[in-house]
Amino acid sequence: MIEKIRFRILWTMAWLFGKSPRLFQYAVSDFISFVLFHLVKYRRKVVEANLRNSFPEKSEKERREIERKFYRHLGDIFVETIALSAMSEKELKRRLVYDNKEVVDKASADRPMIAAMSHFCQWEYTIGYQMFTPNPVKAVYHPLSSNVAEMFYKKMRSRFGTKPVTMKAVAREVLREVEKGHKPIVALIADQTPAYPSIKNFITFLNQPTAFFTGMETLALRFGMSVVFMAIRRTEKRGFYRAKFILLYDGVESVGEDVITRRYAHVLEEQIKESPECWIWSHRRWKHNPDEKHPYIQ
Repeated sequence: MIEKIRFRILWTMAWLFGKSPRLFQYAVSDFISFVLFHLVKYRRKVVEANLRNSFPEKSEKERREIERKFYRHLGDIFVETIALSAMSEKELKRRLVYDNKEVVDKASADRPMIAAMSHFCQWEYTIGYQMFTPNPVKAVYHPLSSNVAEMFYKKMRSRFGTKPVTMKAVAREVLREVEKGHKPIVALIADQTPAYPSIKNFITFLNQPTAFFTGMETLALRFGMSVVFMAIRRTEKRGFYRAKFILLYDGVESVGEDVITRRYAHVLEEQIKESPECWIWSHRRWKHNPDEKHPYIQ
C-alpha cells in the first residue's frame, strides 16, 4: 500500500511537470546537466575513459566538448522521459517523426520483427510506435530494483499501447502472439554490457574488444524474425527527433553465427561516430575483457 501511494505521488508530480511549459522543462534540464557535470561529477571518470578509448584519434579538447554536450543530452533525456507521463499522442507524433516507415511495414508484413534499438538520442519516445502499426508492439526491459520505479516506467511505457515485457518472458510472448496469428514487433535495446554467463565472444566496436547481448540474434533465428535497426537523430529543434529504419536481416537469409550482431554493432558505431554526444557514455560498457572461454574475434 505504501509503495502504491508513493507511486501515485511520483506519477502526479511527473504529470504536472509534463504539463509545464517546455521552456521551464529545459531550464530544469540545463540545471540538472550543470549539477551532474560540475558539482556531482556523475561518472565523469567513466565517461572520460570511454571517450578516450573510443576516440583515440581525437584531441583532449575535442573529447571534452563531446563530454560537455553529452551531459546536456543526459539532462534532456531525464526531463523528456518524465514529461512523457503527460504527453499526448499528437505531441509525441510531433516529437519523433519516422522517415521511412515503409521499411518496417515490409519487414513485419509476413513475419514477426525485432526493432533493434540502442541508448541513443531519445529512445523512450519509441513507445508510441504502436500508433503506427496494427501489429502488437512489445518493449523488452530489465526489471528495476525499486518497485515504485518499476510501476512508474511500466505505466509510462504502456501509455500508447506498447506492452513492456521482460527479457526472460519475451520468447514466450512472441510464441503466444504467433500462435494467435499475429506478427509482433519486439523493441529490443542491445547495446548494454552482458554478464559473463551471457558473453560468447568479443568483437571490435569503437576501437575496443566489446561484448554484445546475443539475445536479439537468437530470437531472430529461432522465430524467423526480421531485424530492423532504428537510427534516431536530433533535429535542430531541441526535444524533437527523427528516426530512420535500416534492415539488418530479413528473417529468411542464411547467416552465420554473430552476423546479425555484427551488423547491429556496425550501424550503431556509425551512428555514434556521427553524433557521439547522443550515446550514453556513463554506462560501464567495457568492464569485461576477452579470455580463453570468451575469445576476441576481430
